[in-house]
Amino acid sequence: MMDASPEHIGHVLRDRRMALDLTPQDVFEAIHLRVDYIRAIETLNADALPSIGYVLGYVRSYAKFLGLNADEAVARYKAEIAAPENICVSHLPHFVPKNKIKLPRGFIPALGVLGFAVMLSVWYGGTMASQAANPALLSVDSQTDTQMKEAPIDPNLVTLKASAPSWVQVTDGKGKTIISRIFVTGETYSAIRGSDLTFSVRDAGAVDIYIGKENLGALGEMGQALKDVPFPR
Repeated sequence: MMDASPEHIGHVLRDRRMALDLTPQDVFEAIHLRVDYIRAIETLNADALPSIGYVLGYVRSYAKFLGLNADEAVARYKAEIAAPENICVSHLPHFVPKNKIKLPRGFIPALGVLGFAVMLSVWYGGTMASQAANPALLSVDSQTDTQMKEAPIDPNLVTLKASAPSWVQVTDGKGKTIISRIFVTGETYSAIRGSDLTFSVRDAGAVDIYIGKENLGALGEMGQALKDVPFPR
């Protein structure tokens, strides 16, 4: 459960990390989240981070690793990054704007949720367009192990599943990029066996491959990069 505190979520994550006697380098070695991103998240320095879609995945993975409520951490980050002038920061612990505008209760969280919904809508539309252009593409989804085991699965289905955050790229036979982004823990990509597709990953040890329901294990060693590997036939 998240600590009820006037500090922003970055400070909560930092304090939890320090309480566990972990350095940013320790976190990087455990979940492969860059040290500069860890420090930027802990200070809510959005200028030093990539787009919000990636950052929310980083915050979720970081909070989960620290044993905090990942959903609450993401919600707080979205709300607090939208209005950083109202957040308690280390060098200005009691800063209050001179011309403070009082907004309706719930306005900032609602604004953050709305923005995220718009972004999700754009991404989903792009994914559906890719599926229409390439019938071999089946899904890019985030599933739990339980869902993968319980749902009926085509034995000819090939699935890449992130066991830790890792960049993943999938390209079709004509060299067109289907996806190219960082997968958060638990996120998957599936295609029919024999599809004319190749994949590249930044960290082979952070991505497992499934044939049907069978987990064949990680694609390679931790930290090993793979490029243009054909999907199994």
